[in-house]
Amino acid sequence: MIKSSFSLIAIVAAMLAATSCSQQDKVVEYPLIDMANTDALDFAKIELTDTATILHTNAYFRPHNWIRISSESYLLADGEKYMLTGSNGIEADSLFFMPDSGEAQFTLFFEPMPRNTRQFDFIEGESDDSWKILGIDLTGKKSYDPPTGLPSELLNPIKSEAIPDPVFKSGETTLNIHYMGYRKEIRTESNVSIANIFGLDQTYTVSTDTLTGTGTLKFMQHGPAQAIFGVGRKLQFVWLAPGETADIYVDMRQSGELIVARRSKKGLDKEIPALKGAYAAGTYGDLSNAYATPDADYSMLSKVFYNYEMSADEYTDTLIATYKSITDSIEKSDMPQLTKELQSTALKQETLYLITFADNMRENGYRLAHDMWDPTKEVNGIDKITAKHLARVAELFDINDPKLLMGKNIVYYIAALKSPDIDWANIANITAGIVPNLRKSLKLAPKAAEGKLKESEIKSLGLQGFYADALMQIQAQTEASLAALKGKAKVETAPAVPNAKLFDAIIAPYRGKVILVDFWNTWCRPCRNAIAKNEPLKDTELKNDDLVWIYIANESSPLITYQTMIADIKGIHYRLNNEQWNYITAGGNFRLDGIPSYVLVDKSGNYSLRNDFRNHDVMKSALKEELSK
Repeated sequence: MIKSSFSLIAIVAAMLAATSCSQQDKVVEYPLIDMANTDALDFAKIELTDTATILHTNAYFRPHNWIRISSESYLLADGEKYMLTGSNGIEADSLFFMPDSGEAQFTLFFEPMPRNTRQFDFIEGESDDSWKILGIDLTGKKSYDPPTGLPSELLNPIKSEAIPDPVFKSGETTLNIHYMGYRKEIRTESNVSIANIFGLDQTYTVSTDTLTGTGTLKFMQHGPAQAIFGVGRKLQFVWLAPGETADIYVDMRQSGELIVARRSKKGLDKEIPALKGAYAAGTYGDLSNAYATPDADYSMLSKVFYNYEMSADEYTDTLIATYKSITDSIEKSDMPQLTKELQSTALKQETLYLITFADNMRENGYRLAHDMWDPTKEVNGIDKITAKHLARVAELFDINDPKLLMGKNIVYYIAALKSPDIDWANIANITAGIVPNLRKSLKLAPKAAEGKLKESEIKSLGLQGFYADALMQIQAQTEASLAALKGKAKVETAPAVPNAKLFDAIIAPYRGKVILVDFWNTWCRPCRNAIAKNEPLKDTELKNDDLVWIYIANESSPLITYQTMIADIKGIHYRLNNEQWNYITAGGNFRLDGIPSYVLVDKSGNYSLRNDFRNHDVMKSALKEELSK
């Protein structure tokens, strides 16, 4: 009986084991992700069964805006494609509007992948702008491996303990960006912004060599500068000395880490150790590396400084108290000394910015609270900041310290010095150094960038040495570039009418035709991508004498870059000044939520904002429909 009973149990156990081996599904929850060109999707669970690969998907996007999953979506593993076969909670190729929460869940079904698959890619169609999430791990790994392709010397600890002095000279700088773990599906070009001390920030498009994963940028640099570019939505900051060749190695997995890190913030998965984003060599390599090392965020930019109900005294008291509190936290932290200095310098730059623009900050807080964005309507009742408030902040630290040009928030510091309403040199009784010299230079630099600066203007302000030489070099560069572009691009002169009538005056000559007005700027990558898609259509399916293309940019598009680009964009081009642009785009005519933005003008002259045209197919069909009327 015992033997018989044991045999029966063994047979049942074997049958159960055999059944579980043949039918057991492979399940991985919240897999590690290497890289992505979107953070709108995440995968809560992935199931590999005999009949399907199932992706339980979380979506994150702006409330009431739509997303779409292409029916051509597929998974790629070991060179094999596994096509989308079905979905639950979302319909392929249809617009899916996000709920109020900005979060949604749905399930995607694909052809079955082998259970021994270790990693795969999610490819949402073959178009250039389709979503791609790559290196989705199926082994259960919960931390990222060390980066590959990093020179051994960049693994050494940071040697510097203090922020270096800025280098005041001019020269051609070469920046080599090496993308570790490069995948061309994620990026073939990068937008690299150069923030310089003259306030002439420039954005360059840098192509990436798909064989080496390296992009190279060469540009003339005057004084210290900062290169800013992104991997996913995570920004990299690299400090550059003029005339040097600097190499930076960027871990592309940061784009995937953005998705993974959100899980822990929402309590969905445990926290994954953060990646160090970039490894830099060069004169300021230690400074760049110290910034790239993950640490706490000590920024003060919070809603409290948009509180329009605070008096000027209350605002200043709050700012000073917050500055002192955060400074104390930085000093008590266990961060390396260089990192402490870097955080402290960024805090000083931010503090100067917040007091300089305190009135604007509180006014914007009022407009936000009351949904009042018409620039013609004034906000009254804001208690204005006075010289005594500014002086109190100037006593917190040396605002004339050259190392303030080396902090992360250099653009805030430059904006504060550039403010037309506040003379910081006078407020702080400073007679020499970067504050008076830069303030004078910042008045003249825009003229040099437009090719309109005269040497007599430099002399009249008493500028000498580096500052005078740099401004004249910028002027000479502009003149040479404009001469080379002569006859290649035409920029229309804005009609001489009040801003309230400007938009109507721009479109008036083309009444009776269909007009597409495209608001864009050279630094806007989505704008450039959309324009590139439209260009071929002007000679093919949208070729029509009754269709007028008008492109409106502003002076944030550097003149030389702008004229170079529009030479290849067929249409009518306007580059408005900031006052004109702000009126048209911020409430006077339209309230744009960003660029690109589009306005469609019909043959009768009626117009409407059409941001659904960000969907290229919608734009094409709407233009064809209007032309047929």
